Amino acid sequence: MLRSLYSGISGMKNFQTKLDVIGNNIANVNTYGFKKSRTTFKDLISQQIAGAGAATQNRGGINAQQVGLGTQISSIDTIHTAGATQTTSRTLDLALTGDGFFPVGTIKDVGRVGIDRGNQLGNNKFTGTIDRAMDVNYTRAGNLYLDDRGYIVTSEGMFLIGETGEKTLPKDNEITQGNNALAQISAFGNSYKDTLDALKVLEQRTNDLLTAYQDYDDAYTTWQNAGSPLPDPTATPPVEEDVSYKALTNAHDALSNIYDNFESTGVSIFNNSLPNFDNLLEDLNDQIEIFNMLEITSSLSALNVDSSLAGEDENYPPGPDYQNADGSFNDLNNNEEERIKQLASDITNFKINMDKIGQSVAQFESVAEDLITPKWSDSLSGDAGFIQIPLTAQSFSVSPDGAVTFINEKGELNVAGQIRIANFANAGGLEKVGGNLFRESGNSGTIDQNNNGIELDELLIPGSDGASSIVSGALEMSNVDLSEEFTEMIVAQRGFQSNTKIITTSDEILQEIMGLKR
Repeated sequence: MLRSLYSGISGMKNFQTKLDVIGNNIANVNTYGFKKSRTTFKDLISQQIAGAGAATQNRGGINAQQVGLGTQISSIDTIHTAGATQTTSRTLDLALTGDGFFPVGTIKDVGRVGIDRGNQLGNNKFTGTIDRAMDVNYTRAGNLYLDDRGYIVTSEGMFLIGETGEKTLPKDNEITQGNNALAQISAFGNSYKDTLDALKVLEQRTNDLLTAYQDYDDAYTTWQNAGSPLPDPTATPPVEEDVSYKALTNAHDALSNIYDNFESTGVSIFNNSLPNFDNLLEDLNDQIEIFNMLEITSSLSALNVDSSLAGEDENYPPGPDYQNADGSFNDLNNNEEERIKQLASDITNFKINMDKIGQSVAQFESVAEDLITPKWSDSLSGDAGFIQIPLTAQSFSVSPDGAVTFINEKGELNVAGQIRIANFANAGGLEKVGGNLFRESGNSGTIDQNNNGIELDELLIPGSDGASSIVSGALEMSNVDLSEEFTEMIVAQRGFQSNTKIITTSDEILQEIMGLKR
């Protein structure tokens, strides 16, 4: 009776394992690139009660008599059938349409990878074999991303491994000169802004002063047409001031106040900003001269601006003083107004020159930044490494053969790299390690065919030599079929229940045996 008890227990344990596998499949029904598993059973050892006998002259042969002692797990297989393809229209969502896996990994030996680190730029290439530089895993999940340096990574930050684009790093002297120029441009930019701000104030004060001159001129004409009346301080009772005289007094006072503001907050502030502006402009021209001498780039023109409009104080008229001791007023000094009009014209010309300076500095800044920025070409490097898309790229795309291209800030087409595919002789032999990742096992076959480390040519170009092609803007869904899983769940549940009945029945028979004594 004990044999049936233990057979039932082994059946329950195995069906529990089958339910565990089914539960994991259902839990991952929406996991991109997930491959379902299945459970198969085999019988356990059988107890020999009587052996088999061959036929004799007198009787025929007899079969052996054996009692099975239960069941055990035969295998838990990973089924690598393709999942359905879901369109996402996102460039870095990549689906594989056939056999193969994306090789991804984390850095094992920093000294063997040419990656950007802080201010240090790298060429993205590996030194030596791939598996010496990286801890390599494999995945079918193609939901990829760009990190803060432009490298293509998985959702967990693992780098996508492939063939790098040709990335040429700037030379040391180029970095030095480029950084010096950018520092000088930054310093000049602050002074440029201060000067422009001061110029805006001066322009406003100048326009206000011209308006005040015009208001005074109009008020003076009205006062004259009214007969130039003056107040009589001796009249008793006091006589109310003439309207035209009062308006002229107000216009004169306003003109005086505006002129004071013109000198203190217009001319003065602008004049104070000019020396620093001129000095930094001279320093910036020195940097341009260095660029031209080293022939780092095409010849740049020196930056020039005529800052003489502020000039000396005598270039401006003295403060308006048109009221006499007897309270009468004088006609407007047209020479003074003409000087202010000339200043307004000079300010307009100065603004035009400043705009030209700003455009030239922006061009110089672009050249300096380009000097310290890596250069990309339209070809692959032939070396294994990371695939990086510059942060300045306008757009990028992934072709079916895995080529990753981008449009740089100048509108030129460059190659960032090419995704490679890993194929295994027995994909079912790969081990799941979590995070949508697989790794090699002793029965999966190996990428390293020569036993000298994984090299670039041992990873396949998508669409060639039996490797999968790549579909950009789509993802491979899980290959779990819910109807199949629910059916298997029912089978597992009934199998589990049947084994519990064996244990229950065996227990009842044992109970009957125990009752024989009574």
